[in-house]
Amino acid sequence: MLHAIAIDDEPAALEVLQRYAAKIPFLQLTHTFLSTAEALACLHTERVDLVFLDIQMPDVRGLDFARLLAPLQKAIVFTTAHAEHAVEGFSLQALDYLLKPIEFSRFLQACNRAYAQVLPAREGPPGLFVKDGYDWVRLNVAQILYIQSDTNLLFIQEEDRRVTTRMTLADMLATLPAEQFIRVHKSYLVALRAVRKIERHQVTVGTVTIPLAESYREALQGRLLRK
Repeated sequence: MLHAIAIDDEPAALEVLQRYAAKIPFLQLTHTFLSTAEALACLHTERVDLVFLDIQMPDVRGLDFARLLAPLQKAIVFTTAHAEHAVEGFSLQALDYLLKPIEFSRFLQACNRAYAQVLPAREGPPGLFVKDGYDWVRLNVAQILYIQSDTNLLFIQEEDRRVTTRMTLADMLATLPAEQFIRVHKSYLVALRAVRKIERHQVTVGTVTIPLAESYREALQGRLLRK
C-alpha cells in the first residue's frame, strides 16, 4: 500500500484527487492540505511515500517546497495547470507531472509508476495494477513477455496468463521500466529478456512470432546486440 498526501490551495482540486485515489486499491490518500505549512508536521511524523503537490501555492511555491523535501526522499508528483514548469519540475527528479484538469488515466499512470519505483526496495519485486473488466489485476513485470495494442485495448501476455485492459500502448510504455521493454511495432511492446530471435521483419518472443517494423529494428538491435 502506498501512503500519500496531497497539497493544493484549491479544495476542488483536492476533491478530484481524493475521488481518484479511492478507485485505486494500492493507494491510500491519508491526508490533504491547503498549504505547505500545514503539511510539514505530517511529513516529519507519519509515513508518507508519495506527495501530490501543486506548484502555484500562496505560501511557498511547490517547486521550492520540493527542494525543501529533498532530504526526506519523498516521491513527488506535481499537479498544476501550468505546463511551462514541467522542465523545472523534472529537474527536481519528480516522479511525474500531471496537468490540470487531471484525467484519471494519467493519475493511475503516475500511481503505477510510484508503485513500481517506491515500494520494491521495501516490499519486493515491482508490479503494477491495471483494470481488467470490473477487476483490478496486479501484473508481475518480470513475467510480461509482450503487449499487443488494438486501438485503446491492450492484451498483456505474461508467462502463464493473458490480461486485457483499456489503455494506450504509449501510456503503458511510459509506466513500465524503460530498461526492460522496447517497442518493435506500432502495435507491440516486447520484454527484452524474452526475445529469442531477431529476423528481418519479425522477432520471436517466447514461442510467439511478432512483427518487427523497419523503423524500430535499429533500436532493438542496438539494445540487444551492443557489445
